[in-house]
Amino acid sequence: MIENNSIEKIERNKALCEKYPFLTWRGDPLYIGSYSRDREPTYEFTWEDEVPEGWRKAFCPQMWDELKAILEKADYVNEFEFVQIKEKFGTLRLYSGACPEEIYKELSDWEAKYDELSTHVCINCGKPATQMTTGWITYVCDDCAKEISGRTVPIKDLDEYYKNPKKYWEEHQN
Repeated sequence: MIENNSIEKIERNKALCEKYPFLTWRGDPLYIGSYSRDREPTYEFTWEDEVPEGWRKAFCPQMWDELKAILEKADYVNEFEFVQIKEKFGTLRLYSGACPEEIYKELSDWEAKYDELSTHVCINCGKPATQMTTGWITYVCDDCAKEISGRTVPIKDLDEYYKNPKKYWEEHQN
């Protein structure tokens, strides 16, 4: 038996995919490589689920509207496919399949825009990012930085940090 919140999620995802067909996931979210355009979607999962929560809250609706507008120029909304969506080195990475040449540059610029924007938005909550974690790089707000075990560097100090991390930590120990 499916719980009510699962039914609500499926209905919400179905509506999302009707508006943005390119978010329809046709595979098992637990198995990379299981995606197939021929597979019937279950709507338990969408490509939007791959976007970390803070970024999803902050800019997904705008991002999908912009993508749809680009794809409509080439009548490619229903054909467009993501290959992968993930966080890498603290930024949003959007990987897609082939697209018509007439929209290639605009699509590439769109992807680059959200790669850059993600460095200014907390990956966890969607507030403006003020800190960068070291080690596994992510951009977070002051509130979320307090919840992280490990070091963070204020974004305004990144140039100083990258010039000499050891010296930076010696000078900025709490």
